[in-house]
Amino acid sequence: MNTPAGAPSATDLSAVIPQFDAYAEQSFKRSGVPGMAVAIVKNDTVVYLRCFGVKNITTREPVDPDTRFQLASISKTFSSASIASMVGRGELSWDDRVVSLFPGFRLSDPYVTDHVTIRDLLMHRTGLPAYAGDELQDLGYNRSEIISKLRLVPLTGDYRSSYGYSNIGITSAAEAAARKAGMSWEDLVTRRVIVPAGLKNTSAWFADFENAADRVDTYDMMNGTPVAGPLLNDDPNSPAGGVSSTIRDMTRYARLQLNDGSIDGTQIIDAAALRETHRPQNIMKTTNTSITAYDLGGETAAEKGRLRVEHGGDLTSGVSTYITLYPEEKMAIVVLTNGFPGGHILKKAVNSGWDDLYFTGAVQKDWYGDIAAGVASAMKPGASDSGPLEPLPPAPAGAQPSRPATTYRGSYSQDYYGTIRVEPDTGGLRLYAGHLEEPYLLVPYDGDTFREKGTGTAVKFTSGSSGSVTGVHVVMLDHPWIKADFVRTGS
Repeated sequence: MNTPAGAPSATDLSAVIPQFDAYAEQSFKRSGVPGMAVAIVKNDTVVYLRCFGVKNITTREPVDPDTRFQLASISKTFSSASIASMVGRGELSWDDRVVSLFPGFRLSDPYVTDHVTIRDLLMHRTGLPAYAGDELQDLGYNRSEIISKLRLVPLTGDYRSSYGYSNIGITSAAEAAARKAGMSWEDLVTRRVIVPAGLKNTSAWFADFENAADRVDTYDMMNGTPVAGPLLNDDPNSPAGGVSSTIRDMTRYARLQLNDGSIDGTQIIDAAALRETHRPQNIMKTTNTSITAYDLGGETAAEKGRLRVEHGGDLTSGVSTYITLYPEEKMAIVVLTNGFPGGHILKKAVNSGWDDLYFTGAVQKDWYGDIAAGVASAMKPGASDSGPLEPLPPAPAGAQPSRPATTYRGSYSQDYYGTIRVEPDTGGLRLYAGHLEEPYLLVPYDGDTFREKGTGTAVKFTSGSSGSVTGVHVVMLDHPWIKADFVRTGS
């Protein structure tokens, strides 16, 4: 690591930038992530912009400043910015009740349904379980279908005194605002943020990313090796994770955020309304020396006498991104990558390295190693609700054979997940869930228990007193707030 003798002054970047460049390159090479783009804005000027690696490991085309990346959850800040534009014009209030804007919106608690506001949804304080609704998107449900199912989700947190990260909560807030504006959210964010800010290669539609001539492919980092997979279409949750952009456009977006909604002399978003999105409102963590809180579509952290407004984004298909604003310094750093979880480690290491170099003059620790260890721990089966599920152990020595495959054929239903269908397959069963056209493959394990090949988890069929199959429990769809038990409804 490069370690200058002392911390730089606010205007002395000449020593810091070369050291950061070397650190970023070192971190990138260490990661094995195919591609990365990094930019730093200071005092309304782009002081650093560099692209690393390739868009595609087969064609080896290099990443360039106009290469599109999916932004993942940085998209949430676009949602809050578009809503801020409406608040600034007096078209709605942060504290408008959602049902007054979106009459069909329902949560499981009637009181919360009647009182929940745009602010509540943007702050993740409705009581919804963390990530609830994401599992329906994974099964091919669209935005309106997922929102309509929220009435079936138990509120596991206390309304307005809990925190539960909710993609569909952000999307619901954006939908409510868009309905008030009389247009789709995609049109709203395009007209209020993307076009007026001059973001020429930014879009809230997945098709624009997928069809872009200059875009990355995305890579699941299997044991450090990038494996290309299908792009993730996040249109159902676009307000929470579906925006795509380039590093060049993101420097303009960072300038817009740092300049209180103004860019190139034009006020695009009311300053007070946009500043409200940066104000800490829902406390997530405190220590004797720091506080981290969620604001309206982002996070605010205060520590070491400094303030950061930031948000990261991750898609398991192979996307990891980060934006950090330092409002008091009029500074921002943006990191875009096309790998996961390797990109998650890389973006945070790069971000932390810049923070150290700028404010102290030296990288203070092995950020990459520390973050990698944390990710490895979090990715262990059972470590978190969003981590891998615990697979079945090897079949017992006395494992019983399954019944004939036709015994299990049929449809099985529950209110939240809807209907699944089971069909015989060579050597096992096929399970079709939600709107997915590709089945999950089940292989015999022990009697009426099968193993789902992808996750290694159990699919357990149950029988009634007559011995006929009456239901099934699909472990891979379990969450702490719901058991994926289905009742047989047809043969």
